[in-house]
Amino acid sequence: MASQKNTAGSTTADQARERARQIADREARRSNGKPKGLIAGIIALLLVIGLIIALVIWQNNKNTIPEAGPVPASANQYGGIQLNESQILQDTSNVDERDINDVPPRPDTVDESKTPPGIVNASEAKNNDEPVQLVIFQDFECVHCAEFEAENSDLIKEKVLSGDVILENRNLNFLDSGSPDAYSSRASNAAYLVAEQVDPEQYLDFTKELFSHQGTGGLSNDEIAEIASKHGANVTADQLGENTYRPMVDIMAQESVANGIAGTPTIFVDGERYAQGDFEKALNDAIEAKK
Repeated sequence: MASQKNTAGSTTADQARERARQIADREARRSNGKPKGLIAGIIALLLVIGLIIALVIWQNNKNTIPEAGPVPASANQYGGIQLNESQILQDTSNVDERDINDVPPRPDTVDESKTPPGIVNASEAKNNDEPVQLVIFQDFECVHCAEFEAENSDLIKEKVLSGDVILENRNLNFLDSGSPDAYSSRASNAAYLVAEQVDPEQYLDFTKELFSHQGTGGLSNDEIAEIASKHGANVTADQLGENTYRPMVDIMAQESVANGIAGTPTIFVDGERYAQGDFEKALNDAIEAKK
């Protein structure tokens, strides 16, 4: 499994080493003819600096997210969490692992005329004898996603639990670039872990509560774990810190951009990209078209 290079971490460690060398040189010159106690002190100082270097390297290696990783049991191969009235679908991916090197790079200009893979053909959806497919590309740190969730989560929950809709969440990390602690990625990683343990209603309540904290600066892993426990999942802060599904979050985000997702929320209702307007009407019209 390949790993991303951590240039920032290497630079920090190199700078620390160079600083240690400079200190050693300076103190060695000062210690010529000086008492042995001074030399011992210098040695102790250098040991401390060496320990700091080791900690810097360890921390940066710990925070490096691999380029490849497992597809969550709770996701399809595109990273989507799918749920119907009775279950969150498990083990639906046709691959066990994905690698970001196999995904097209992010384009300079996003082509929003594209339809990402895994979304039904709009012209065929009316006659496919399936519930309406609702796919939501969202980011847990996105203010517009939080607004959409506040306005429509009860409606979506009702339609999913009634069997009229199959919901698919693709939780992205677009806003990590402005976050000091990769909150979007951490929350998305948590959503996969929770979705492996709970039923559709519990999962929907979990994501609703996560969105209710949008704009507060990003929840800690302890806080996310506490919310998960309220909604039926046994997820610890240590598990969240392992970043098991963070590679999949990165892969899904890059793949989404390459396939026409410029921002969040982006919503598809039975293959049709939803524009601004009356979402309840758009969803109900799609449901009625099936009858």
